[in-house]
Amino acid sequence: MKWTRSELLRQSNSIILDEDVEIDSSAFRGNSRITGVKDVHVSGTCWLDEEADEVYAQLDIDGIMICPDAITNAPIEVPFETSTDETYVFEPSDDDAVRVADNEVIELLPAVIDAILLEVPLQVTEAAEGEYPEGDGWKVYTEAEYQESRKDQIDPRLAILKQFKDE
Repeated sequence: MKWTRSELLRQSNSIILDEDVEIDSSAFRGNSRITGVKDVHVSGTCWLDEEADEVYAQLDIDGIMICPDAITNAPIEVPFETSTDETYVFEPSDDDAVRVADNEVIELLPAVIDAILLEVPLQVTEAAEGEYPEGDGWKVYTEAEYQESRKDQIDPRLAILKQFKDE
């Protein structure tokens, strides 16, 4: 998913995209909410505006991301579907909304990876409520169970005030 400026000019200034993409899991290293992706499909259009000297890309991306379960840490397949509009320029720019083409090469893969990262859920689990894991001396509680267990507990900082109330 790379093109040079001259390749875009030879193809009537535009390219229609419709391809499957392999993304190495190392692209997501350092992100604890996603471990990889599979079956990624990218479609869209990429065109060169010679007057503005910019390349515009409109991409639709779908596939399956592999995320760790928030409770068990087991891998979960989460389908995703997103779209992105990108602008590439050929000269260095201070504008954060554009990407600079390196040596007049437009590479769409970093934009695809960024769009996928924006779709990663904060947490995901396949465990049904009430079926949370437990072991020897520990248990995973739901938020409601935790709040119920804390309902009758008195803040130790305020416990002395209870003595004054009882007197």
